[in-house]
Amino acid sequence: MHSFDSDAFGRLSAVALAGYLQEAAGRSADNLGFGLRDLNRQSLTWVLVREHFELDEPVYFGDTLEVETWPSGIDRWAALRDFRLFKNQREVGRALSSWFVLDLVNRHPVRPRNILPEEYHEQAVHVLPLRADPLTTVGTATLERQFHVRFSDIDANLHVTNASYIAWVMESVTEAEWRNLWLRSLDIEFLAECALGAVVNSRSLSNGETHLHSVFREQDSKELAREVTVWNTK
Repeated sequence: MHSFDSDAFGRLSAVALAGYLQEAAGRSADNLGFGLRDLNRQSLTWVLVREHFELDEPVYFGDTLEVETWPSGIDRWAALRDFRLFKNQREVGRALSSWFVLDLVNRHPVRPRNILPEEYHEQAVHVLPLRADPLTTVGTATLERQFHVRFSDIDANLHVTNASYIAWVMESVTEAEWRNLWLRSLDIEFLAECALGAVVNSRSLSNGETHLHSVFREQDSKELAREVTVWNTK
């Protein structure tokens, strides 16, 4: 693991882990013939709509992290992808993600079975439970922070990248929690697109080791993402 992927305490950051998962997913899809460039030729793109990962223990600067991934079926409008994480050749984590195929012209989803080869339509056994229920929104928050969408928050689809939502959520904890806890589990659901220049509010509600998070666009109070994080004491 690179030093620039670690946090102040030498642990792999949630943003960096999300980046590793996205990179592994992209390379796998490229190798199988339905990567981003393949879809772009049809005016289509991949959009991450939900991601859940769990770690058994922290990953530290100096550790070797390997990501194994494979397409794992279709659930209605979403293509599924599983991951296993190995630290120094020992499994320490798992992840499950859901992706929409988006039409870049009309911004509507396209059924993934029209894009993926038939051998990837049937669901495999997942490394984590496939959760169909939406996550809970934050009503009254215990902590709220405000952020302006920057150039660096925008991805190739010209909307806010998934990593920025995770970064905003990770900022909505107290300093004591930041110093004394490590992130064991994260489950995030992306609800709406957000563009350059927007102002967003990241709200959190703490309930012991579990936190609920919501990200809202300030201009129209549109909820953009929901997240549940679970933390362990160092």
